[in-house]
Amino acid sequence: MHAFRKLIQARMDERGYKPADVVRLSGLSRQTLHSILTDSRDTIKEMPSRRTVQVLAEALRMPADQLLVAAAEAYGVPVTAPILVPTVTDVTDSELARELLRRAVARDEGGAVAPPPLDLSNIDGESVLAVVDLRRRLLAEAAAAAAGQPGLAETLRHLATVITAALDQAAEATD
Repeated sequence: MHAFRKLIQARMDERGYKPADVVRLSGLSRQTLHSILTDSRDTIKEMPSRRTVQVLAEALRMPADQLLVAAAEAYGVPVTAPILVPTVTDVTDSELARELLRRAVARDEGGAVAPPPLDLSNIDGESVLAVVDLRRRLLAEAAAAAAGQPGLAETLRHLATVITAALDQAAEATD
């Protein structure tokens, strides 16, 4: 069984999905999904289309890049280590806050503070909710820290502002 099929089947099993669920969620034809799920070869003859990978990834609630790497491996492209691209819900709050802080204070080549490169335009719905909740908690913690730790409070408010701007930008992109 090739890596592409293994990953899809594993994700379906994790989510408790039946093939009909994936067909409904992805919009793929039953034949296309059936071909993938019943292919017993070790390799695939051609790479799936980017659209197929994207809609399967969305249906299975996983990063498209992870599925694309599995397809490449199944196609015969040597992949030494899988590339895992976690969604916002796959990382801890502290890891997410640390990354947001790093991006919020990113500097350009001249040392000046660069505009925050936080891009949420391709974020899934579940991750949006997690980011909105993180923003709420950052603001609550900033309010609690305001008297005793003004520097921390300011940093937390800045992170919340970066998140707000990125969410607004992502919302505008979808309109």
